[in-house]
Amino acid sequence: MMHDLAIIGAGPAGMSAALEAAGLGLSVLVLDEQPAPGGQIFRAVERAAADPALRGEYADSGALLARRFRAMPNVDYRPGTQLWNIDAATGLLSFRAPDGPGEAQAARILLATGAQERPVPVPGWTLPGVMSAGAAQILLKQAGAVPKGKLVLAGQGPLLWLLAAQLARAGAPPAL
Repeated sequence: MMHDLAIIGAGPAGMSAALEAAGLGLSVLVLDEQPAPGGQIFRAVERAAADPALRGEYADSGALLARRFRAMPNVDYRPGTQLWNIDAATGLLSFRAPDGPGEAQAARILLATGAQERPVPVPGWTLPGVMSAGAAQILLKQAGAVPKGKLVLAGQGPLLWLLAAQLARAGAPPAL
């Protein structure tokens, strides 16, 4: 089937773009490697919105966005799918889905692959018990667990502040 638009990524940008495009009547295909929508910032947000330790305005807004995304007609959402080739000339997308390899075609392709963590290596950063903010977020959001012992957060940026607030709500406030 030929889609009007294929979106690679089901994070906040991908979900928002899908809602806008489908709202305009376009047929939309969304491919994402994660098992649920949300991207890195809203990882497991549908579950997190029900967890008092992870709740907050960000989780509530992310969960609402995910619910609207899942309910939108004209959106063919394929979680757990790894895109491995795009033929820009033909709009052919080749991917591996949970049920095996597949192909789809789209008139337009939007890359909404999100952000990635870029930790700066410092001496000792590979020692046991040391993890990046992204790893701590994954531990908290997917496993519902917090790192053991005293926590020290080093670095800068809004994601670190968000992690600090989430850890505090989960009963593990950072020592520094």
